[in-house]
Amino acid sequence: MIDGNAIPPPPPETETKTQRVSIEGTLASLSAISALIVAAASMFTAVQALDVSRTAARQKIFESQLAVCMQFSELTAQATDEGAKTSGLIEGQLDDGGWEELNTRWEAGAVLSTAIYRQYLQMTMVFPDEISDLAYVATEKRTEIANRQVDAMEAEVLTPEIRADLERLSNEEADALNAAAAACRDHVSATAGI
Repeated sequence: MIDGNAIPPPPPETETKTQRVSIEGTLASLSAISALIVAAASMFTAVQALDVSRTAARQKIFESQLAVCMQFSELTAQATDEGAKTSGLIEGQLDDGGWEELNTRWEAGAVLSTAIYRQYLQMTMVFPDEISDLAYVATEKRTEIANRQVDAMEAEVLTPEIRADLERLSNEEADALNAAAAACRDHVSATAGI
């Protein structure tokens, strides 16, 4: 017989706890999965951003190399032209007008030497050493040429020895400039996949 005042027994705890744990576990799993998805998406976005940054950096380097190479090639053409004109002047006898023209050419050559040296410095920043080293050889030759020109101006005569030295150094400089310009172009072409 059941007492009217008796308290009915509580429902079995294990079922409720099992159900509660299952719901909490499911929520925790869903939260963990959501966190993993967000983390994976963030990682994918970061990798994409890094790849875009690398591509942009490579493009910027390529553009810098191309610009420096084109400028160096232009300076090489100017130096070759200047060398040919100056060479023509030193072959013959020089009167006062000839000396004046030669000095004017040498002064223009000094300005060109400065531009080539600046371009060499830019090459050291954007090209491998083996390419910028070739350009440096050309700058050394220009320095040697300038020194021989000073010798001629101080002596106010172009001796056969000075003429021969100027001709030899001019040819060596042209070879060095052309080698540097060619190496520069080859590198840029290889980078562009041409």
